[in-house]
Amino acid sequence: MLRTLTVRDFVTVESLELDLSAGFTVLTGETGAGKSILIDAIGLLLGDRADVIQIRGQAERAELSAEFIPSGEQAGLMAAFLEEAGLDSIEGSVLIRRNIERGGRSRAWINGQPATLAQLKELGEFLVNVHGQHAHQSLLRSGAQRELLDRHARLTELAGSVRQHHQSWQKAITALKRAQTEASGIATQLEQINWRIDEIAALKLEWGEWESLSEEQRRLAHGAELVEAAQQALNEIEEADQSLLSASQRWALRFRGLVDKDPRLDAVAQVLEAAAISLEEAGSELSRYLDRADLDPRRLEEVEARVSAIFEVARKLKLRPEELVDELERLQASREALSQSADSEWLESQAKALFEKYEKDAKQLSKGRKAAAASLGEAVTQWLAQLAMPGSVFQVQLDARETPSDHGLEDISFLLKHQKSGEGHSLAKVASGGELSRVGLAIAAVAAQATQTPTLIFDEVDAGIGGNTGHVVGRLLRDLGASHQVLAVTHLPQVAARGHQHLQVSKRVLNDQPSSTIRPLAQEERRDEVARMLGDEGTGDRALELAEELLRLAQS
Repeated sequence: MLRTLTVRDFVTVESLELDLSAGFTVLTGETGAGKSILIDAIGLLLGDRADVIQIRGQAERAELSAEFIPSGEQAGLMAAFLEEAGLDSIEGSVLIRRNIERGGRSRAWINGQPATLAQLKELGEFLVNVHGQHAHQSLLRSGAQRELLDRHARLTELAGSVRQHHQSWQKAITALKRAQTEASGIATQLEQINWRIDEIAALKLEWGEWESLSEEQRRLAHGAELVEAAQQALNEIEEADQSLLSASQRWALRFRGLVDKDPRLDAVAQVLEAAAISLEEAGSELSRYLDRADLDPRRLEEVEARVSAIFEVARKLKLRPEELVDELERLQASREALSQSADSEWLESQAKALFEKYEKDAKQLSKGRKAAAASLGEAVTQWLAQLAMPGSVFQVQLDARETPSDHGLEDISFLLKHQKSGEGHSLAKVASGGELSRVGLAIAAVAAQATQTPTLIFDEVDAGIGGNTGHVVGRLLRDLGASHQVLAVTHLPQVAARGHQHLQVSKRVLNDQPSSTIRPLAQEERRDEVARMLGDEGTGDRALELAEELLRLAQS
């Protein structure tokens, strides 16, 4: 829900910090006071086009910000959107800021990071739905109409399955067409891959073989030098008349015998003893090395021939020898994929199987939509009769498509038929602004559980109605406030009295500039505002009594 709204130098508002709560909030005020400013500010924060004329007076910029508190499923959807957009998440809230500068530049931030208007608009779809004569009016978008019907009928998961099956089917069709049009090119690629595979496979390479051969080759090629060095070292350490081992042992004994005369020589004795032990171990290792030394010239020839063969293939394929085994696996995988992509018969059978899956779910989706369309149409029509639109009929029309789409086998459209018209027409063509708001209100009431957007705003939803219909609108909005945060701009006291929270807009002139303020009203102030809306000229205390009674009945 929308938790806070802050506005600076916007239209006629110099400074505004507003805390909003859950439930149903009404916004009232004199004509021209600026009741639409709050809605316009929210619209800009959610991606509406900005204009420098919205900057107040001579200010350099208008600044707007809002904090939204998502919950439940909404929080998960928001987190997924932010992650996909590469934006940071703030646990428990979403912060949006936007500045409009006098030079015409507009900047926006989501959770402190720069954001585009497209991202604001997409984020806005999760946060707010404005019912009225504004760009946010989703009732005019065919996609939104379809999604609303699917949510109302609890078909969202099935619609997602249809979309996935359609995408898989289309990929298969694309692959089949490619195989049919690029058969010769694929054959050439396969020929090249097979040649490379044959070259590498003929070597019968094993994992790590190249590294092992390289090490063995170095050892065999320098065998004589290595054996000679090892033998000389062994002679020096152990076998010579004055060997290093015997000398270290002799001096260690000599100094060990002198320790009682000078204890400081103990450290020298210890070092010499350790040296003797190390020399003895080195001699043992050299003896073992010489026992294992293999100077077989025939093995050297075999190893060098194998290394040369591997190196030649690597050179021919422009690879390093150590890359050949991995390249063979990659080529074999590519050959398998290309072979499948060239198999038109197999691809055709795959496309057919995928279409059958799509068609099965799509038909089930159509059946569910048909049943839900009828019930939604009847329920909304009943509400329209109570909302001062007698004789108007709301219809959800399903038009079969000539070609299957990712959203199913039909297009969805919301139609409105007036009392004297013979057939229904799209909402955009036949509904006035006030009627569109009331249709949206009726749909929101019927499909409240299906409307995932947490904040619903109704702009002049009661335009052109009054009397008992006003009571119906007020009761409906208050009921809707039990499951959503609802904000409504109203001129009817019957509606205003139903609000859980009441905001009043007023305007005055300060320093030769109009200045609008929005403030929450206490209970007694609400009575005075409702009395004003009733029209208290000549009635005085009677208007206050009527307002008090209206508030008491509305809040009971």
